[in-house]
Amino acid sequence: MRYYAPITVFLLAVLAPCIAMSVLALRAAEREAMYVERRMETALLAEVDLTCAGLSQLMADILESLRRSALEPEWGGNPLAGVRFTLSAGRLDLSGGSDETAAFRDNFEEFLLQGESLPTYELVTRAYRTSGIMRQREGALLETDPLAEDRIFGRAESEGFVTYPRNVAPQKTSQARSSLNASPAPTPPAPNPLAARMSGPEAGGTSRAILPESPLQDMESAQPNESPAEFEEALYDAMVDIFDSQPTFRSKTVSKRRSFSELVSEAPFGLLPNVTDYGLELLFWAKTGQGRYTGCALRMDVLRDLIADTMPDVISDARILTVLDYSGEPIVAPTLFPAAAPDWASPFVAREISPLLPRWEVGAWLTDPSSLESRANFARLFAWIQVAVLGSVILAGSVVVIRMMSYEMRIASQKTTFVANVSHELKTPLTSIRLYAELLASGRQTDEERRREYLRTMISEAERLSNLVDNVLTFSKRESGRKNIKTELISLADLTAETVSQIEPHLEKLGFSVRCAPGNSTEKSFVRGDREALKQILVNLLSNAEKYSGASREINVEFGHAGRSAVVRVMDRGIGVPPGMSEKIFHEFVRGDDSLSAPAGGAGLGLSIARDIARRHGGDVTFSPRNGGGSVFSLTLPLVIGGTGDGRQDSDSRG
Repeated sequence: MRYYAPITVFLLAVLAPCIAMSVLALRAAEREAMYVERRMETALLAEVDLTCAGLSQLMADILESLRRSALEPEWGGNPLAGVRFTLSAGRLDLSGGSDETAAFRDNFEEFLLQGESLPTYELVTRAYRTSGIMRQREGALLETDPLAEDRIFGRAESEGFVTYPRNVAPQKTSQARSSLNASPAPTPPAPNPLAARMSGPEAGGTSRAILPESPLQDMESAQPNESPAEFEEALYDAMVDIFDSQPTFRSKTVSKRRSFSELVSEAPFGLLPNVTDYGLELLFWAKTGQGRYTGCALRMDVLRDLIADTMPDVISDARILTVLDYSGEPIVAPTLFPAAAPDWASPFVAREISPLLPRWEVGAWLTDPSSLESRANFARLFAWIQVAVLGSVILAGSVVVIRMMSYEMRIASQKTTFVANVSHELKTPLTSIRLYAELLASGRQTDEERRREYLRTMISEAERLSNLVDNVLTFSKRESGRKNIKTELISLADLTAETVSQIEPHLEKLGFSVRCAPGNSTEKSFVRGDREALKQILVNLLSNAEKYSGASREINVEFGHAGRSAVVRVMDRGIGVPPGMSEKIFHEFVRGDDSLSAPAGGAGLGLSIARDIARRHGGDVTFSPRNGGGSVFSLTLPLVIGGTGDGRQDSDSRG
């Protein structure tokens, strides 16, 4: 449990901020996808606005050129001048082809002579006379605030102006407007231009109602004791309902019927759009004297050519840009499409041009609509990949850090246990040696056999103490990096027999039967190594068999060779090794039974040191279970072929 506190602190200090950063990154991924669309929208809107500005300037230049041409004979050959007229003293004189003059009389004769009124077009923000600052402010509100849009159009209608639906439903405009409401209104279908024309005032119909009165009429039934805040909230909800229930695509151009006499009283010249059975016609007029007027009907085919010349390239790799006329059809359409022709009623972005061209719009369509979604998805995918990589790095780093922390804390705990165990292991033989030394020093024990037994016990405990000190010193040298050993040619059989003979009295005193014999060969196996280090391996293996012995106290030691390796096997009938611990028992401070009730003491270094020494000699120490119960620990070392066993020390050393 003591390990959990530092790990919990680490999780809170490192992982929590990382998780928060990942959440922010995921939100940024969605925003990045939105920014891809926003950048495309901004770029196309800039191009559409620039085209609209160019066309508005073109119409202003056309009006000025017609004013100058009206003062010249035969209109100075102006190609825009179609049927020309002169109006003086109630007389209308026309010049042009018979068919053209007949159409002119049908469309404009009653307007010029009999005082009939025709729709005149203006921007809705200029329809009612306000200051320039107010018009600019309301123009900005018209783009962003649906409630302000309703107020502006409602005021225009109250002053007699007629409003119209647009011929198109821009995709980005519909999304922007829908996002302003609690529940987005469905995108309205594109209006039918012919039906709109037939139902408008030009055909004698009534104007299209934009603001129904039913939601506001419902406000009249409000309780008289409502608080101002409740009433204001109810009013806002009613206005939102008005907006949600109606199409949001209203033309900024509105109209009001005026007679020719009203027009000439306001300006000495002008250009009047008029929707007729032949489509949109433009009538230019100019005052040339007292009661005398001249003018012409513009040739729309020439005007379309001028507009086409003013426009940028219709199609590019990313977009299609063109002008839609009053009927919603493009005046210039690309002849080749990468896919099917676009839906002209649903541009990506669109802008109205000018009241001189009512309901004419500049629109932009994506050449490949799926490309924008693909780029947005790529941006989203790239951001998700970054988040995934970041999360993987954080997770992997956290796992590594937690494992390292756990390992270091476990090692620290094991070292603490090691110090306690070493202290105990040192104290036990010292206590025995001191006890028997005091008995001998007192002279009270006169039995010579008992005195010799005391001495053998003291020697055995001293050897045990020496072995423990050797293990601790060996471990200390290994930790400090001092691993150089001097080698000599050694008979492993002789070394094994010598070591067993030294340990055997101690083991027999504890009730062990020890047998040391050759294994599969009686030939001597020579190895090259450090005699004392190899002896320490054998002592540690025998000590391990002693500590973990069971009821059957039997230790068998076999030596020989297998192939090109010399082998010593220490076999016991002890408690064995728990499953899954066959490799862990060779780690520092690890014992086969680490419980508080473990019968065997020790520091948990013997097997670790034995394997380390063996591997530095080019061999190894391994474990395998013994048939019938118990353990087999095998020491294998490289066999020296043709060794003489003279015991001469080599001059080389291994690190």
